[in-house]
Amino acid sequence: MTSYRDALAAAKKAGSANAADEGVMAQFCATSLQTLVGAASPQLVWEGAQKKGMTARELAALANRNPNAVHDLMWS
Repeated sequence: MTSYRDALAAAKKAGSANAADEGVMAQFCATSLQTLVGAASPQLVWEGAQKKGMTARELAALANRNPNAVHDLMWS
């Protein structure tokens, strides 16, 4: 499994439109996540979402409808 930092760096290098889903998710976690769900660790949320096999789109949708569930990802 790719690390959060590696996914973020790869997405930055490739650009959001060309990045792999794990990189897009890392960018979302690093930029918009805390605005949507409050205090949450971008890295821990990303790692939890990756372990559950979520896509970036699924994580964004979850953040919009259930911020507490996103917080739960930090501990999965």
